[in-house]
Amino acid sequence: MLLTILAFVITLGIVIIIHELGHFSVCKWTGIYVRTFSIGFGPKLVKIKFGETEYVISAIPFGGYVKMAGEGVMGEIQDTGTGQARQHPIGTEEGNLEAAGLDDDVAEDRKYSNRPAWQRLAVVLAGPVFNLILAFVIYTVLSLSLGEEIISTTVIGNVVQGSPADQGQLHVGDRVVAISDSEVNNWNDLSDAISQIDPQSVTTFTVERENSLLELNVEKGDGLLGVEPWLTGVGRVKRDGPAFKAGMKTGDRITTVNGELVTTFGDIVESIGSNAGVEVDVQWMRDGELFSAQIIPEPVEVAPDSMVGLIGIERAHDYKKMGVLPAIQNGFRVTKSMTLEIVRAIGSINKHGLDSVGGPIRVGQVAGDMLRWSFGHLMQFVAFFSINLFLLNLLPIPVLDGGQVVFITIELLSGKQVDQKLQAIATQIGMIILMLLMMFVIVIDVLKVIPS
Repeated sequence: MLLTILAFVITLGIVIIIHELGHFSVCKWTGIYVRTFSIGFGPKLVKIKFGETEYVISAIPFGGYVKMAGEGVMGEIQDTGTGQARQHPIGTEEGNLEAAGLDDDVAEDRKYSNRPAWQRLAVVLAGPVFNLILAFVIYTVLSLSLGEEIISTTVIGNVVQGSPADQGQLHVGDRVVAISDSEVNNWNDLSDAISQIDPQSVTTFTVERENSLLELNVEKGDGLLGVEPWLTGVGRVKRDGPAFKAGMKTGDRITTVNGELVTTFGDIVESIGSNAGVEVDVQWMRDGELFSAQIIPEPVEVAPDSMVGLIGIERAHDYKKMGVLPAIQNGFRVTKSMTLEIVRAIGSINKHGLDSVGGPIRVGQVAGDMLRWSFGHLMQFVAFFSINLFLLNLLPIPVLDGGQVVFITIELLSGKQVDQKLQAIATQIGMIILMLLMMFVIVIDVLKVIPS
């Protein structure tokens, strides 16, 4: 529970601070006066004044705000912890005059409402954009620190029946030494060599089998070769997971599941995944010593009425150092692909139903699980969550950044600001919609964690 709370605080804290720093930094760049920089909403628990800005930690942690002078409607809604009484509703003439009076001590050219539309648009967009940049930075740093993943073995763990490899007499357990006289040192080399094979030609594979070197002629054709690497090594083990409790450690090599030899990690996943909640006998090797345990895989729902069993292990990974430029390129590639994947997932909510919806409880659960794997896993989740926040805030709901983007875009196209009263009404409706949505996902979260 403590790990889950810690992971939740880290995740939410990082993405919110970065989001608000986006708004704040562009305010400073454009010279807009910032009264309050708050992490959280509601009553102010901790506050400190530095320069012209008050920095605050507020009671409700699900969000934050930057209160700018002359912000009008959004400022009135956000700054609920000032302690200053509101005598008139926002959007009314009296309310607007009252709000303006709060900023009498600020020069007119430093008020948000008096800045050019493009500057206000930059302020609004900066929050979501900083969340996207955060994801890119995390993925780039992880790429730089870990390096490029490689599969260090060239031993064949599976040969697909009827495939070119099968017809060429390649066997499970063969160690590929060379392809067409080109030496291969890992599976990445092997994959690269296979991709360059002329489909119409016969290629010579040099393999080691039972301490003898053999030369086998393989005609690849237009399809896949049909081989998989022998991979049964254990990488990270999830803290407090079934495998962890059974004594399994990083570096172990699983040999059998329920007495059946396993040669690929796919074999392990299939054997364990099909026994959700059912005890399985697992044997593994460590430094030449054989270990075994009866482990009950945790049932995890992957689709309605579909469960798989997990014991909390990852496949062993090897890495080679990656340069700065390749790391940046990989960070960009992962950020782009993850963003597109989330967009596709959002578009398929109707198809997957309420099981695909999660709120703060679900976020906390997943963050806790990631931290139990490793801090690197948690950072990957922070990047993923930050991209979600980037997309969420661009939704055209007035209380969100996306709603303000709509108002300012209309102003840029029409040449005049959207009526303050109309903005106030739309913003309050947006606030109601957002609160109802938050209540909805929290109820779903609670229902998911309550036993049937």
